[in-house]
Amino acid sequence: MVTWFAGLFYMFRLFVYHTENKDDSSRVELLKIMSYRLYKYITTPGMVATWIFGLCTLSQASYLMSAHWFQLKFVLLLVLSGYHGFVGKTLKRYAANDVYLTSKQCRMLNEVPTLFLISIIILAVTKPF
Repeated sequence: MVTWFAGLFYMFRLFVYHTENKDDSSRVELLKIMSYRLYKYITTPGMVATWIFGLCTLSQASYLMSAHWFQLKFVLLLVLSGYHGFVGKTLKRYAANDVYLTSKQCRMLNEVPTLFLISIIILAVTKPF
């Protein structure tokens, strides 16, 4: 889980650098390599491992599925997985030199995983409902 979030935290930071340096081809090529490797070798395996271990844990404690806090946490994880897919699509577009986001948009999108992480932790710790 930590690996997955670390990758998600850093991906849009790399896109900020890419956006701000789109006219510097050597820097852009390095950022493309860094982004690709981060996504393929760290972020995606982190997501897969999170889901595998989470589902294994859930199989041992299936009663959690009836708890409303857990259902909300599960929905947040599904949406976060969708965000992961969005990061992958953005990576492909940037790899094709389709820099379609502004630096400010990348900075804002960079904060999305933080909101998910805080929400998920609060749900898991407080179990509010």
